[in-house]
Amino acid sequence: MNKKEQLKSLIKKLHNGLDREEARRIFRRDFGQISTQELAKAEGELVEEGMPIEEIQRLCDIHASVFEDGIQFLPRPQQGHRPQNEIPGHPAFIFQKENEGLEAFIDNVYSPALNAFDGTEPARETLVAHTETLAKVFTHYVRKETLLFPLLEREGILAPPKVMWGVDDENRALFKSFLRDLATLSPSEAASRGDRVLEALRSMIQKENNILLPMMMDHFHAKDWVLIAEESRHIGLVFTGALEGASPSDAAAWLERQSAKNPSPSLVLSGPITLPSGVFEPQELTCLLNTLPCDLTFVGADDRVHYFSEGAHRVFPRTRSIIGREVANCHPPKSLPLVERLIQEFKDGTKDSESFWLQKAGAFILIRYYAVRDEENTYLGVLEVTEEISGLRSLTGQKTLLS
Repeated sequence: MNKKEQLKSLIKKLHNGLDREEARRIFRRDFGQISTQELAKAEGELVEEGMPIEEIQRLCDIHASVFEDGIQFLPRPQQGHRPQNEIPGHPAFIFQKENEGLEAFIDNVYSPALNAFDGTEPARETLVAHTETLAKVFTHYVRKETLLFPLLEREGILAPPKVMWGVDDENRALFKSFLRDLATLSPSEAASRGDRVLEALRSMIQKENNILLPMMMDHFHAKDWVLIAEESRHIGLVFTGALEGASPSDAAAWLERQSAKNPSPSLVLSGPITLPSGVFEPQELTCLLNTLPCDLTFVGADDRVHYFSEGAHRVFPRTRSIIGREVANCHPPKSLPLVERLIQEFKDGTKDSESFWLQKAGAFILIRYYAVRDEENTYLGVLEVTEEISGLRSLTGQKTLLS
């Protein structure tokens, strides 16, 4: 049995109830160390062979506790330079420092407030305020899911991002439930549930530092890190402001240095673009689409993302790393069955559109999906239109040009 099959066999035994200490002993005896590529390939093949993503997700903490000390990453040759996660301003450095900053906030601010909570109103207000600050971690999660995961998928690493996204959603749900109930929790209840939230966040920090970051350093090229730096500006950095080398200005300075060393070639768009009902110059069409009061995303008949608009006020983050990404990988595991069913209905011609809506932080978000077909009714893809419509819902009476 080769090394990969041995690793798959050990993972299966873990899922069938093998004690984690025994698994750790076997791992140290038979492997000692494995590369991130080997772990990703083993988990990916298990999924292809029928093991549900949800099952790997369920035992994600056990996997981490067994394997993380033995993960070996093989960084791309740096020609004598420091590793990427030691270079101030580098996206790998900042990703690691975000986790360092998050841990510092938990240790120095959040845990003391949680431990001091005595049920009085001032203490509750303090804890609620710190909990809302703690929620910034989900900006870090969004950047990971929309920017980093697509680049890993391009390299054939499919299972780990799906598993981690599922755990991210579990953490979100746990956090939202805690924040929602915090107004009425007793001190003992707040301590118990708050500790569960912190345990989940700390566990993800370990997975990111010991598994995800090495995978990124193994597989990402110089141009990928530049793309990550460019797109991160649209999503934001968290918990790094006070950390040397990891502030937004440090990130901008690193990107500026890279751009000076390797200037991007000017993008020359040929035109004009002639349509049945008119003509555009490429710049006109680009700006027109970005001016629409909604976000557009087009997924082609090949089930891959072909285009998204880049308006000034986007409802949900989109990054250029998703171009070419399979739509199945653009959604968390729990919503994937619904997405796949909807697309199949569009392809079958049994449905032409579908709408969903949600309320979030005072915003009312309408998400509409449309099947795109040609004159002969051939399926060409799916158009997603997302718009924040709280202002429209409050309209009354009328307003015309004459008024």
